[in-house]
Amino acid sequence: MAPKGFLKTVIAEKKKDIARAMGHCSLNRQRRDAEARKPGASFLSAMEKSGPGRAGIIAEIKKASPSKGDIRLDLDPARYAKKYTRAGACAISILTEEHFFKGSLHDLTAVRRVTDLPILRKDFTISEYQIYEAGAAGADAVLLIVSILSRQQLQEYVALTREIGMEPLVEIHSEWELENALYANAKIIGINNRNLETLKTDTTVAARVVPFLTKDQIPVSASGVSGPDDIQKGMDAGLFNFLVGESIVRANDTEKFIHDLISTGNTGTSQRLETPRIKVCGLTRPHEAVACADLGAHAVGLVFYPKSPRHVTTAQAAEICRALPGDIITTGVFVDATFEFIMAKVKACNLKAVQLHGNESPETVLQLKSQGLTVFKALFAGKEPHIDKANQYKAASAILVEYGKGPLPGGNAETWDWGTAKQSGNGHKLIIAGGITPENVTGVISATSPWAVDVSSGVESAPGCKDLDRVKGLIQAVKTSPSGR
Repeated sequence: MAPKGFLKTVIAEKKKDIARAMGHCSLNRQRRDAEARKPGASFLSAMEKSGPGRAGIIAEIKKASPSKGDIRLDLDPARYAKKYTRAGACAISILTEEHFFKGSLHDLTAVRRVTDLPILRKDFTISEYQIYEAGAAGADAVLLIVSILSRQQLQEYVALTREIGMEPLVEIHSEWELENALYANAKIIGINNRNLETLKTDTTVAARVVPFLTKDQIPVSASGVSGPDDIQKGMDAGLFNFLVGESIVRANDTEKFIHDLISTGNTGTSQRLETPRIKVCGLTRPHEAVACADLGAHAVGLVFYPKSPRHVTTAQAAEICRALPGDIITTGVFVDATFEFIMAKVKACNLKAVQLHGNESPETVLQLKSQGLTVFKALFAGKEPHIDKANQYKAASAILVEYGKGPLPGGNAETWDWGTAKQSGNGHKLIIAGGITPENVTGVISATSPWAVDVSSGVESAPGCKDLDRVKGLIQAVKTSPSGR
């Protein structure tokens, strides 16, 4: 049956695109380049690793769609690919269709340079030229849509994809399309909840179709996932791999969102453990701050306390903040500073959060919170203001807890009984600090189940100079800790 609706429109454009591409690079040249490609990560193996305790998430680079319009046109594919990789996605899907999804092969090649994850080229494949093109660009898999290919074409394209070292994701939308997928010996079956002719989504499609698959086929649910509850419904129906695009791209905290999707089913939706956020404090140089962000830090701390060896000027802090991506929580650290002083630094440096490390009153916390700021209040296990006063700071976004031993208000690299913080937090989100290192952070997380960990001297070569290898080691330890899986 000939495609109708949106499919008819997009295929007409795709034929023109292929003709233009062949004018720039011949089929023979694409074939040679594709056949010369080095074997990449196995898309099939990645799909086989998911199961009841861990959802497999194919995270998508998606700038726009015909049904939703522009989603995030300024999306940087390489940067998002790094986030997807750090968050534990099993593969990355890249929309390369340019007219309706605003993608390109350049997006794919940019992602290939920054990740070792399997890459799926998601496009409307109607020619062998596109399969060779995908292989030459570095893809490990291609999307083949049953409804736009004849049975013979599908069989040939599945075989060709495998000949050049890739694996096809064969997409169906109904039970009756499955027959052609079986005929073509497809191993990975994408079940699209969206009808590509009408662009309407029915989230029950995948659950309805999956019982018809053979035991040797791996189903992948696509379209309609907005959060962990949708993943749970799919897992209850026997689906363990999910292709997720729009909701990931729109998420405020990309890595946390992906992690929450992956974690669905570990201990039940309501009891899932979250990966703690990571704040690297005491940064003094822009390039180190950017490197920490690239490694996976969620927040950075800039110290405005003059007696600290990590003290920064307003100009230094502003330069660091300008260099950082917009999703990093830039945090000013203050000790008994006035409201006016704090707000001057916030405005000059475009800070998103403030951390109060002295004897600031609950009223000050509330006053700063009313300015739209995230406010972290430091309390101590070994001195005043003591952690047992946490209930006085109900306006605080989180309570940062450390022991408080030493000449400076910070942790002074002293380890302590972190578990006491969990006992005294009074229901607040907890940030644990003080003596945290790559070697002990797993124990800290196990003892406290914190919302975030705050590290400074434990990842330094000198005060204010971060050892990026240690930063990387700490972040990896957090991501793989028992509450970070």
